[in-house]
Amino acid sequence: MKLTFKTMTAILMAATMVLGSAGCAPKGGETTPTAKTETKTETKTDTASAEKVTLNVWHQWANDTNELKAIYDAAVTGYMEENPNVTINSQTLDTAAYKTKISTEFAGKASGIDVFYYWGAGTAQKLVDADKLLPLDEYITEEVKANVRPGTTNAFEFGGNTYSLPTFSWYMALYCNEELFDKAGATVPTTYAELLTAVEKLSTLEGITPFVGGAKDGWNAGFIYEALALREVGAENINKMLKGEANFDDPGYKVAAEKLMELYKVGAFGKNPLETPHPDADAAFIGGTAAMRLMGSWYANGIETDPASMVKGKVKVVKIPVIEGKGNETDFAGGFIESFWVNKNTNHVEEAAKFAIYINEAMGKGAHETGTGFTGWTTPVDDSNLSPLFVEISKLVNEGEAAVLAWDTALDANTASIHLEQVQSLFTASGDPEAFVQAHKDAINK
Repeated sequence: MKLTFKTMTAILMAATMVLGSAGCAPKGGETTPTAKTETKTETKTDTASAEKVTLNVWHQWANDTNELKAIYDAAVTGYMEENPNVTINSQTLDTAAYKTKISTEFAGKASGIDVFYYWGAGTAQKLVDADKLLPLDEYITEEVKANVRPGTTNAFEFGGNTYSLPTFSWYMALYCNEELFDKAGATVPTTYAELLTAVEKLSTLEGITPFVGGAKDGWNAGFIYEALALREVGAENINKMLKGEANFDDPGYKVAAEKLMELYKVGAFGKNPLETPHPDADAAFIGGTAAMRLMGSWYANGIETDPASMVKGKVKVVKIPVIEGKGNETDFAGGFIESFWVNKNTNHVEEAAKFAIYINEAMGKGAHETGTGFTGWTTPVDDSNLSPLFVEISKLVNEGEAAVLAWDTALDANTASIHLEQVQSLFTASGDPEAFVQAHKDAINK
């Protein structure tokens, strides 16, 4: 998901989402999972005279300990059992390398790819514009439509065509270690003013980072700025900007940059926030040496299940703190952005389209049941094993109305890169909000 709705994110999604030189084949091979994931949508083919087909499917879950990889593997096993004429040949790499390899492959025909994991909105736009993706409208039956939750396909629709369907969504939340808050005499913040006060009190605790940011990774830094901008500018205006329907002119963008620098100057992120990468920031919070972490809903599960977690049962999740007199409390960061797409140059159009629809539904169901994300499908799910934190975030999701995707997944790649670099510049003593805004205007106001 960023793994990555970029991690995230991946989300994304993650997780976003990731390889060597262009001539190197990715590691992987035919998937050999052990479990079976069932989904509601019928995908079974009459195999009496069906041609034997091999689909090359690429995704970004390379680690065998990743729950999403386990969900995917189980779904593939189920699909091949139901469709014995189809063999799924899975290729995988970690997010960063995966993104690089996909870009390299689709600079050409990507002939070794039939179906692949990718991100919608601005990220997919360039592939749509280059006529690299297959519209799925012909294969989205009335049964499939009935199984898709309303409002979950916006990031996958271009020019009146639907190029993919949702898997799972994410939700940005502020995770707070209540034990540390109690020690510092601080209150879990619901407003920006309370956040500043909490940082000041938490700064008195020796060896504790009040608000660990993971800013060495641009998308982590972006999360914090984008949260502040959401509260200053509002979801409606930001979405117009991200879609190219409005310029980067709202004064709230500069105020949000100033607030981020204010947090930096009062020591919220520690002495050298740009030296802390995403994994270290996650570990610091789970290890009990950071009081706050702004992260996607996928983070909740690890807090409860990671053997190294020192904060199980001590964490409270809250919405992004509001800014008094600004925005709408029901606006949130998150949404549906990650999914599987079909290469228009595939030699197996029908089989690839049917598998893409199937795997998107299976990933949505599986992610929800493991507390990794919120499904975009109406397929019944078993939520009996969800962690208390994930359940709490589910309640926050139900209160949300207007969503904003992570900016680096909504903007085109070049503009997204400029955005994240400029956000990182605010995590320094020399940060310049005016220069930050001008750089965004130069990139966005075209």
